[in-house]
Amino acid sequence: MKNTILATFVGLSALGLTACGSSGSSDSAVVTNPPPPVQVAPSACGVLKANEQCLQINNRHFMLISPAAKTTPSPIVLAFYGSPPSYGTPQELDSFLGLHALADSKNYLIALPLGGQDWTWESNVQEGSNPSADTALSLAIIDKLVNEHQGDNNKVATVGFSAGAMMSYQLACQVPHRVKAAFAVSGQLRGSLPACKPSVPVVLHHLHGTADTDMALEGRVALSGNVINSLSGTLERFRQINGCSTNTIVSDAFKLTAKDQTAKTTSFQGCIKPTQFTMVEGGQHHPEYLKPVLHQLLTTSFTSGF
Repeated sequence: MKNTILATFVGLSALGLTACGSSGSSDSAVVTNPPPPVQVAPSACGVLKANEQCLQINNRHFMLISPAAKTTPSPIVLAFYGSPPSYGTPQELDSFLGLHALADSKNYLIALPLGGQDWTWESNVQEGSNPSADTALSLAIIDKLVNEHQGDNNKVATVGFSAGAMMSYQLACQVPHRVKAAFAVSGQLRGSLPACKPSVPVVLHHLHGTADTDMALEGRVALSGNVINSLSGTLERFRQINGCSTNTIVSDAFKLTAKDQTAKTTSFQGCIKPTQFTMVEGGQHHPEYLKPVLHQLLTTSFTSGF
C-alpha cells in the first residue's frame, strides 16, 4: 500500500513600483529611486537581515528569525547548523533550509543557537547524564521566546542538519515534554541508544541521502571517541520508543532536489507518535532541496507533534 505525498507550491510574485511625474510645461520625467538598503552592523550572530535579531542568554547567543507578518502565539522551532563547512553558521543554515520562507508561511519563530568555540554541539546521549549545556541553552531559549516574544510553549519543535541533527536527537531523547517533534537531516543519534529514554513519545522524521559519504548510513566512531549510530539502529530505537510495529508504508516516489533526485518516505505503523524517514535516491550530504517540498515534510511533522 502506498501513500502519495502531496506538496503545495505557492508562487510568490514581486511588484516593482516606479514613480514618475512632470512639472509645468517640462516634458522631462522625474524618477524617484528607491532608498538605499539599510546597512546593518555585524552582530555576534553575523550580519543580520530583515526580521532577524541576535539575542543573548546565559552568555550565549542565538539568531532569531521572526515571521514578516507575525500573529501570536507563534510556534517555536530550534534549528541547529552543522560543523563547518557543513552550513556551519546560522546564515548558511537559513539558506540551505529556506528558514525565512518557512517562518513567513507558517508563522514560526525560528531560533538558531550559536555553538561553542570548537563548533560542536554537546549532543552525546549518555546513561544517567544530566541535560547537556546545549540542551539547557535550548530550554532557556524556549522560555525567553515564550515570555518575551509571544512564543507558544505548547508548540515547540527542532530541526538539525548533520552535527545539528545529533543535537535534535538529544532534545528528543532528553526533553520531549518541551520539544515535541524532531526533524533530523543527514545526522544520526550520537552516543548510547539504550540511554535515549524519553519520558513521553516524540514525533520523529529523519531525512538522508542514500549516497551520503560525509555522514554514512552505517554510522562511525567520532573523533571524540563517541559513537555515531547507524541510521537503522537510530530508527529502530525510536520505533521502540514510539510503540510502532515493524510494519511500514512506503510512499510513492516524489521529486525532492533540484537535480531531479526522487525520494520515498517510509512510515512505521501503529505508532503513538508519527515515526518516519525519507531517503533521497543518490542524495549526497547536502543536496539542493526543493524548498516547498522540504517545507511540506517539515511542517507535517511539526504539526503532528503539536
